[in-house]
Amino acid sequence: MFRFGEFELDMGRYELRRRGEVVKTEPRVLKVLDYLIERRDRVVPKEELLDSIWRDVHVSESALTTTIRDVRRALDDSPGDPQWIRTVYGRGFRFVGDVIKSTAPAPPQPSKSTRKSIAVLPFADLSPDGDQRHFCDGMAEELINTLTRIDELRVVSRNAAFDLRSDDDIRLLGEKLGVDHVLRGSVRKDGDRLRISVHLVDVHSGGHVWSEKYDRQMGDIFALQEEIAENTARVLLGVLSERNRAAIKSTPVRLDAYEFYLKGRTYLSQKSDAGLEAAIGMFEIALEFDPDYAPAYAGLADALAETFSRNGDEQLLGRADAASQRAVELAPHLAETHLCRGHVLALQKRFRDASAELEIALSISPGSSEAQARLAELQG
Repeated sequence: MFRFGEFELDMGRYELRRRGEVVKTEPRVLKVLDYLIERRDRVVPKEELLDSIWRDVHVSESALTTTIRDVRRALDDSPGDPQWIRTVYGRGFRFVGDVIKSTAPAPPQPSKSTRKSIAVLPFADLSPDGDQRHFCDGMAEELINTLTRIDELRVVSRNAAFDLRSDDDIRLLGEKLGVDHVLRGSVRKDGDRLRISVHLVDVHSGGHVWSEKYDRQMGDIFALQEEIAENTARVLLGVLSERNRAAIKSTPVRLDAYEFYLKGRTYLSQKSDAGLEAAIGMFEIALEFDPDYAPAYAGLADALAETFSRNGDEQLLGRADAASQRAVELAPHLAETHLCRGHVLALQKRFRDASAELEIALSISPGSSEAQARLAELQG
């Protein structure tokens, strides 16, 4: 049995325990964790893990990436500030924590983290035609981006939270994401009317900490998102500082530009060739409505950069470079503009400049898991 921090890995029972409580996770996750701990004196290459854990089974590298993500989730570890699993860029992974080999369970230990943790799930679409998923996902993503600007909160990334959109067991969901609270809700959009319900849930008790229903005009969406974010943060933290209140202020834009921007983000998240092509089109339409809409430039840069990564077309990288520069020029106060700029600079192999942009993104949104992950890849 291995003991590290508040965890115990007991491969005799195929259990990972945290303060004596079993952390539910897949056997392969435990195997990868055990393999890394056993070889913690060195970096374990990706190929070695694939050959050892998936022996006699042909899988792609994405299977390993997913499993490492699940290991980190189980350990409540951050790729940007790793306590247990460190990514060594271009080589592999290493377990970096202090380990004690033991034959007896460790006594429960208090959690070291004092930051409040929350996951924002995609909102359910209750609209008459069921055609507002882009709007529902966009609302949740905007709330994630807003809440990550608050130092005192640890906010789960969009990708991690949206992976579990169909999981109805709130306690299991909280355990998988390593959070104490979940914000979930629903949207009914009918013409220009919005009916939105939000619920902040304690994952340990399953009880609602706070809930509210809103009946507003579509034109109120930006003020409404700000109000939901502020109420959520206030319930979790008790009081909001002036700095935090300023951090969550929204910047209204044209609604038509905003709608196409949300559609672009939904297509971008699909990570398919067709989805990327559609995303580029949606962001370009958003910019036709509002040529100074920085988030649309950031989304366009990300979509172009991702497409370049797939086909190597240097012209696309040039367009991504221009779009990311414009995003930063228009909104240097937004983390997402520096995130996209860092992404493009990394693809151009300007790693020092890319790190600087990602550091700025983190200074604006300290809870940004995406910024932490990209910075960790660069710094290895």
